[in-house]
Amino acid sequence: MKTVEYIAIAWFVIWCGSEIVISMISVVNKSAASSTKTDKFSFLVVWLSTFPPILFAYLINRHFILSNGFGNFSTQFQFMVYLGCLFIAFGVLLRLIAVTTLKKQFTVRVSIIEGHKIVETGIYKVIRHPAYLGYLAIMLGIGMVLGNWVGLTALAVLPFLGILYRINVEENVLLSYFGSAYQEYANRTKRLLPRIW
Repeated sequence: MKTVEYIAIAWFVIWCGSEIVISMISVVNKSAASSTKTDKFSFLVVWLSTFPPILFAYLINRHFILSNGFGNFSTQFQFMVYLGCLFIAFGVLLRLIAVTTLKKQFTVRVSIIEGHKIVETGIYKVIRHPAYLGYLAIMLGIGMVLGNWVGLTALAVLPFLGILYRINVEENVLLSYFGSAYQEYANRTKRLLPRIW
């Protein structure tokens, strides 16, 4: 096994571990405060737009024809595997920063908790959904690490569509709850990419 493969596996394990920690934080926050659930299955949509594409990309990577034939780029462009590891690392770090900035307001399902406030500190001064940006970076990184254009496309497009739905649900809930205060915050910031969108 090559060094880059060990690095990729390590970052994948770190990502899985970070998601377990994030889920545990969400459970603690949920039990510590009463909440109104308004998720509209967005958690399930994100899950379905993420894990089946990861499995699909992995199977393509391991398929005896596809892994060595059509769509494979891991041997010609090995730098993309290293770049994928950087994307995963960036995504994990960004998600953890976002979660720790939200503190007790973070939950994995779209919810309004008791005493909910608009967080405008740290990275939330610039973008409204840094945890989702981190998630998308991780998916892109995994696609790069697996080294097949078909798998990379699946991991770039499908999770993005799931996150778009999640953002729509979340922003409608926040607009409904905070009204003009959230609209003013939205006018000052971008959803995912600073100064772009």
